[in-house]
Parts: sequence; structure tokens; C-alpha cells
Amino acid sequence: MSSSVQRELATVEVEGVSVSYDGAARAVDDVSVSVAAGSIVSLLGPSGCGKTSLLRAIAGLERPMGGSISIGGRVVSGPAAWVKPEHRSVGMVFQDGALFPHLTVAQNVEFGLNASHIKAGRSERANRVGELLELVDLAGLGARLPETLSGGQQQRVALARSLAPNPSVLLLDEPFSALDAGLRIHVRAEVARILREIGVTSIFVTHDQDEAFVLGDQVAVMRDGRVEQFGAPDELYRTPVSKWVARFVGEANFVPGRPSGEVGRVDTTLGSVAISGNALTERSGESIDVLVRPEQVTLSAGDTAEITAVEYYGHDVRYELLLADGTTLSARTHPDVLRQRGDRVAIAFDGSTSTAFVD
Repeated sequence: MSSSVQRELATVEVEGVSVSYDGAARAVDDVSVSVAAGSIVSLLGPSGCGKTSLLRAIAGLERPMGGSISIGGRVVSGPAAWVKPEHRSVGMVFQDGALFPHLTVAQNVEFGLNASHIKAGRSERANRVGELLELVDLAGLGARLPETLSGGQQQRVALARSLAPNPSVLLLDEPFSALDAGLRIHVRAEVARILREIGVTSIFVTHDQDEAFVLGDQVAVMRDGRVEQFGAPDELYRTPVSKWVARFVGEANFVPGRPSGEVGRVDTTLGSVAISGNALTERSGESIDVLVRPEQVTLSAGDTAEITAVEYYGHDVRYELLLADGTTLSARTHPDVLRQRGDRVAIAFDGSTSTAFVD
């Protein structure tokens, strides 16, 4: 496209935003999130947590009852400002793609230019459509109707349409939820490649932890309209701020323990565990729950626990374990040694650090 439609990558600043649909209950409750230019942020949470409402507020499809939203340093929503959706330089990919069934693939993509009121010549528009179809690996399919495409191809058309006017920010609302598992993984990888190739600032809504972690440079975990924790995927997984976050971003065992005589360590049935960046171990006498991920539980010959269930996945094996005191644990190990249900094993903690919580 011509330089007149080029967009600079933009930051997105959400400060104290609240959204309500009935004037009482808040779908989004005093949320603040900062999205760096060119980065991808995932909004992760269960259904009804407010993630889509927040996305729609950024797009201008919902008007917040409080707070402010800035895109590229310009306030687009606030007490004294309101910019219409079509003037925010924001592209949006909806959950169902929302393609026009009577338009061809090329015409659907070109509609993104029409909706943005971009003025360009016929050849320039055709070139832009061709570039985008090549970007999303649909070159040669411009004359097809959407109904002749697979679900994954349709979502890539929707992505191309949203990118047509070179938006400063791209918003994606659970774009893979209608796809079957195998196709979902493939399309997710393709979309991740495309977003990183073009470097557009993106905000992606999902309830799937794998999607959030694969796509997001940063992840905002939402619950009941609020952000429980915001950080890099490895930070959320290794050092969650609460048991709820720990369970939501991955399978979690919570092993009871007590402070050891050594500062920064907790004694558990799995042995002594180091607690990183946590002062709980200094509170003698407190009952502590230590987060142990299944992959941190090692199995060996012994008689500490009984295997009560085996789930073979090929790349790893998941075991359910029953300890003598009635405690249950899950473990994930390499499939080089495949144990059976009813086997007795010894268990231990295989991790340098963990996180502890006091109830």
C-alpha cells in the first residue's frame, strides 16, 4: 500500500478500566494492562471472566464506565475522550471469522480496506490483497467463496482482512475455538508465525493455557473481571501469585510442608524444597503448601507410593500416585520406563526451586 496507509506500531495502555452491562455487576473491574509496541499479550481466563469485554472496550465496541485506554499515546477512551472504533487504527479477528459468504476470498480481504476508508487505486488494492493472501498462505485462492474453504483457511482470510489497512493494533477474540484439535494447533502455529513476522502489536483472548503461552510474550490471567497476574509465561508457571493461578495455568500438586531449619527451604514428604523469592520459610510454625508441578516428581524403585492410574501420551506418561497418608499426587515422566497401575514406587522432588503458599 502507499505510505498514506502505513501505521507505526503502537503501545496500548489500559488504566483502571471498568465495564458494566447492567449498571451493577462489572464484567471488567478496574483493570490495568500495558502492552508494549510490537508485542503479543494474551488475555487468559475462564468463560465469563471479562477478557472479551476488555478486548471489545479496547476496540471501541464497548464504552467503559471508568478508566482510560490509550493507543500509541493517544487517549481513545476516557472521561473526556471517545474515539470511534473505525478511527482507532485497530483490526479485529472475531471468534467465528465473520466472513461475508457472498463475497470471494479476495473481496473479503479487500473489504478491510473499504471499511477503513483507505483511498487507493485499483491496482494498488489488488497488490495489497495479493500480498496478504500470500502472507497467510492462501495465494491462488482469491476467487474462491468462503464456504469452499476449511475452517482454518477461513480464519486466515479473516486475519488477512483485519490486516489489510495496516492497523497499529490487532485484536483476536478466541479465533481458534471452533476448530478441531489437530487443525487448531496447526492454525495457531501459522498465526503465531504471521504475527511475529509482521510485528504488529496484538492482544489475543483465549481460555486455553497452551494457546496463551504459545502466542503471548506476556499473559494477563483474568478472574471475575480482574487481572490476577500479569507476566511472561514462564513467570506465571513457575511463580504464580495464588493457588488459583497455579491451577489455571497448569496441573498443580500442593504438598504440605513446614519451615526447615534452613532459611529459604521447606521440608515436605518429597524432601527439602527450596523456595525462591519467598519469605514464608521464615515464619516458623506456619503450615505451608508447596507447589510441585507433575514434571518435578521423580519415580524410582521403592515403596513410598502406589500408582493408581497411568496415562500414556507418547512424549510423556502421566501417573496418579497414592501415598501412605492418603495424599494423592500426579507425576509426568519420560516414557523410557513405563510403569503399570498397582506398581509401588519411591517418589522425590526434582526441581531447584518452587513456590509456597500459606492458607
